[in-house]
Amino acid sequence: MATMTLDLAEECIRRVKAKAVEMGISLCIAVVDDSGKLIAYVRMGEKRGGFGEKLAMAKARTAAGFRRTTQESLERYANLPANYYIVSTSALYPDEFCVVPGGAPVINNSGELLGGVGVSGSTSENDHKCVTEALQGMPS
Repeated sequence: MATMTLDLAEECIRRVKAKAVEMGISLCIAVVDDSGKLIAYVRMGEKRGGFGEKLAMAKARTAAGFRRTTQESLERYANLPANYYIVSTSALYPDEFCVVPGGAPVINNSGELLGGVGVSGSTSENDHKCVTEALQGMPS
């Protein structure tokens, strides 16, 4: 069974940081294992923590938990009446569930979930683009 190692988490962070620099943005980056436990976290440059830290971690956990990007989860649940699923799940899992774009699962070539990566600090569109493009072609 494959797992999220510190080396793999550091590779995820390296890729996200490189993409963020290319895009001209500074982010908070969190990597979790398949059970949502934090493996690594970094803040780029002068980026302040605050909400960015918690958002990045929650996006990573949500991406790992649902095996899809947080953008995909947002699209899936957005049309439910009063967003009841988003609201109730957020209440049940405070600080752990977030369907704001910027989270992506890490899945190996065998289809096994290794964990998730979440980023926060720019627009939702930039966060989503950065994390998804950075993780394309990840070695596993």
